[in-house]
Amino acid sequence: MITKEAVRQACKSQRAALSIADCESWAPKLCHEIVQLSQYEQAQSIMAYLAMPKEANLDDVIEHALQEGKRVYVPVCTDKTTMIAVRLHNLHDVVHGVLNIRVPKEPYEIIDPKDIDFVLVPGAGFDRLGGRMGMGNGYYDRFLKGLSPSNYIGVAWEAQIMKNPIPMERYDQRMPAIVTEQGVRSEERRV
Repeated sequence: MITKEAVRQACKSQRAALSIADCESWAPKLCHEIVQLSQYEQAQSIMAYLAMPKEANLDDVIEHALQEGKRVYVPVCTDKTTMIAVRLHNLHDVVHGVLNIRVPKEPYEIIDPKDIDFVLVPGAGFDRLGGRMGMGNGYYDRFLKGLSPSNYIGVAWEAQIMKNPIPMERYDQRMPAIVTEQGVRSEERRV
């Protein structure tokens, strides 16, 4: 039996093997796919994230949302278990925080997760059934716990969609769909 941690390492290795040039060429395509989603179009407030190198980059989506007058929030981890959603007014108003991740400058304008219309959820990898492999601390699983699945979607490069199911535990949140630079993937699941 393959362990969850082994799958996580495989997902991280696969993402690390992507070329910067490919990731840069995919980003505008990913933006195009996201801004066409009905959930995005209808949302007044969205939660995106400030991508790490080679992670599915949402900077173009953030710029688009700000130009459309949407309120944009990004995650900030305040301790080992808590993630908050902090308003981002522009992409230049950031500093480099823990692990060199971009975060908005303080003071923070925080929103309750239930008041966010649409959340774009990153992952180290996803499977075809909506299984998500995070980075291992469970921040997004806890953050999404009280939200309706119609209010969030997984975001990744197509290369991050795994053929085999990702081991899921009781508290892991499945994605109702995943958007990549090649379009939206959703899988009907029997309950």
